[in-house]
Amino acid sequence: MNNANHSSTSLHDGWDEYQNRKIYQSRGKIEIGRSIGFGVFSFFSISMQGLVGAWLLFFYTTFCGLSAGQGATIFLIGRVADAIASLVMGNISDNIYKYRLGRKYGRRHIFLLVAIPAVLVPITLWISGMSYWYYLVTYLLTTVLMSVLQIPWECLPNEMTKDFNERTYMSTTRMVIAGLGNMLTQFVPAMLFKFYPKSSPIPYLLMQIIFSVVTVFLIWVCYKTTWEHFVTKAEAKQLNIEAKAENGNNHGLKAELKNYFSTFKIKTFRIHMGIYLSSYFASILFSTVFVYYIVYVLGKSTSTSGFLQSLSIVSIPVTIIAGFVITKISYRAMDLFGYSLILISAIMWGLIALMKPSHIMFYLIIGMVLYEIGLYILYFTPWNAFPFIPDLDTLVTGKNRSGLFASVMTFINQISQGLAGVVAGYLLDFAGFKKSATGSLTQPHSAIIMITLIMSVGVGGMILLAMFFASRFHLSKSTFKVLSTELVRLQKGGSMNDVDPHTKAICEDLTGVNYDSITFWRKNDQNE
Repeated sequence: MNNANHSSTSLHDGWDEYQNRKIYQSRGKIEIGRSIGFGVFSFFSISMQGLVGAWLLFFYTTFCGLSAGQGATIFLIGRVADAIASLVMGNISDNIYKYRLGRKYGRRHIFLLVAIPAVLVPITLWISGMSYWYYLVTYLLTTVLMSVLQIPWECLPNEMTKDFNERTYMSTTRMVIAGLGNMLTQFVPAMLFKFYPKSSPIPYLLMQIIFSVVTVFLIWVCYKTTWEHFVTKAEAKQLNIEAKAENGNNHGLKAELKNYFSTFKIKTFRIHMGIYLSSYFASILFSTVFVYYIVYVLGKSTSTSGFLQSLSIVSIPVTIIAGFVITKISYRAMDLFGYSLILISAIMWGLIALMKPSHIMFYLIIGMVLYEIGLYILYFTPWNAFPFIPDLDTLVTGKNRSGLFASVMTFINQISQGLAGVVAGYLLDFAGFKKSATGSLTQPHSAIIMITLIMSVGVGGMILLAMFFASRFHLSKSTFKVLSTELVRLQKGGSMNDVDPHTKAICEDLTGVNYDSITFWRKNDQNE
């Protein structure tokens, strides 16, 4: 009787009673169906970021009466708020298991549920004729919701599988779906523009409604087809002991900042962030200014801009090929190849603007295809590599802090996008770009030159910086396998004294931490 009572208490104490829920149950080998179920959530960010990156500043300056500088200021304020919220979000997601609601719905999956209604918020962005403050508030709400709710989803591959190939499969599928979504964010507007006059803001609103409604369904699919790790009461107790040992009784802002900065102790993560910041900065410069380049520098229509950007359809075969190739070559080689294509396209934008060749669409298509191939390699490698980086930290700290790393990565992403938008906006204002509330205006020659310089020198310069960081990135399938094998050995109680020199050297190169200085696994020797 006592044993029965004890069993009943341990199973129904408000903690372990939820561990048998479907969201905590592994459903076997991760193949195409499961990977698609995970990847369709990427439409959540595409429904905002793809449309915003390509069209929102142009919408602000053409239909809302805002200057490029005012639009850029909105982007900056939104990104700063977003970056701060993203840092907090990783910690919230990692620790919400401490509360009954978090255990019942999952520390990752509870936020997938919140994302379903949140994806309707971006519709408010595309209403013309409102005040500066209206656009600031709606952008703030949209960008914060889109980013912080994506962070828990980004942690799922780390919890669903430890297998390199399965994680690569998930990341590749995710990027294929994201590529399809990005193509649609250009193709759908291009089609809508044909049915409305150039002075109408209606197609911008319609495109957002279409994407938001579709995304509601896709997030539900993701919720039903993925799973996560259940933090047991014993695990929670151990995590709490470790947190107190590291931070004492200080759980305030200082302790949180210490945790965030501690992620940069990992050498590979530092380099990863250098690649991520500089390459995404280049891509945001491009997406922000491209429609201006087509309309004002080359004298083409917004529909032409949409058509050219819809060539991102090449991302589907590119991402599939990249998913296969990345198991054969290093991330470094992949990055350098992709960035070289973007660099060539940046040079082409400058030459096309200068020479205005006959058959200009032919050259624009060539330049755009080169850019899109490079762009989706740019997108592919950071998010394919990311799920493996928290394991490097686990080797050093003994903890699974994937949510924290996702927060910091999202923080860097938001800062990069915010700065790129501000740089582009204020450079346009500096060059004398004219704002409008009723459609496109003729722009001064100085603004034309500035747009061209941003497209060529700005994008090309940031890509060269990304290439510098990429040349120093040593994480690959082979090096991760060595580190992962060592981590598993230590987790099973192996002695640090038994590490072989080759493994030790790789661990130190990837983490940037002296192997002998790691203290967490010394307990294995004490237990012998």
